[in-house]
Amino acid sequence: MRVLLGCVNSAVSLIGYDVEQRQAFWFCPGNVLRVCGICFHDGALHIASDSMLQRLDATGLSAVRLPGPHENLAHSVKPLGPSLLGIADTGNSRILLHSGGPASLALSPLEGWGDVLPPDAIHLNDFVPWHDGMLASAFNHQPFDRWKRSSLAWKKEGWGIICFMRRHQGHTLTRIVAGGLNCPHSLCVHEGDVYCCSSASGEFFRFREDEHGLLHEVRRWKITSSHFLRGCLRLPDGWLLGGSSQRHQAEGGGLMLYHLADDDSLTAHPLGGPGEIYDIIPWDDALMPGICAALLRQPTLDLEGDFPPRCRLPRAWGGTD
Repeated sequence: MRVLLGCVNSAVSLIGYDVEQRQAFWFCPGNVLRVCGICFHDGALHIASDSMLQRLDATGLSAVRLPGPHENLAHSVKPLGPSLLGIADTGNSRILLHSGGPASLALSPLEGWGDVLPPDAIHLNDFVPWHDGMLASAFNHQPFDRWKRSSLAWKKEGWGIICFMRRHQGHTLTRIVAGGLNCPHSLCVHEGDVYCCSSASGEFFRFREDEHGLLHEVRRWKITSSHFLRGCLRLPDGWLLGGSSQRHQAEGGGLMLYHLADDDSLTAHPLGGPGEIYDIIPWDDALMPGICAALLRQPTLDLEGDFPPRCRLPRAWGGTD
């Protein structure tokens, strides 16, 4: 199986990886494209980053600016229906619903706080459809705690939550349904259970809903002590999880993939130097050759740092080389 990795704050922004061959076969340098969350939808790769939602296909790159009031710090982006995307607007603590025009409809657990709401108040970063609403992951449920502790120590103290949001009579109704996570990311629903990375502790959680609508832990796996665990994809035989080196400067820690098999065996796939994986999605054989060619034509961004030269997609994976 081939996958596409979305990397943030890294020398490369996209990586094509063959899981069976344990080989990275393509990448996009970080000074060509800035990336956080990624998804395929409506014949294109959609990218959330900074205050932009970008659309990339064989014809090139287009972008729309997301609405404020704060900088969006856009994280996850996911398809929700025909011509409808959801975007984790982390800077404004909400999920935006985008259908091609102004992204005005939102689900916000802090709705009603108005102008007193600080930027990136609870670090809401990911979401997944659930029943008649959304589950969302956030670092904290105390939006003013960032003002009280300059060290932001709560990010590693188990304040992370999963909340359930739905719209009712024009307002967002919110309920905290799980807690005790350390910097949660990468929500996924599989066979009715909810999975989530507890990133700072390097653990992977499985939750099950009870009769009251709360999520209870039924299993957790310790994946790593040397990486920030973020990025999750269900495979036919288990899970593929991303390891980022920037948050934990452990000896030998670089970009890593972890394959957690259904028999609980764990296999590490080293990817090289330092960097941060945010998303893992299946590689699209139909779209990616044209996208890779378009990225060869894309001008470079004015960014500081050392970036590798552009990479052409090999002929064996649909490229021209």
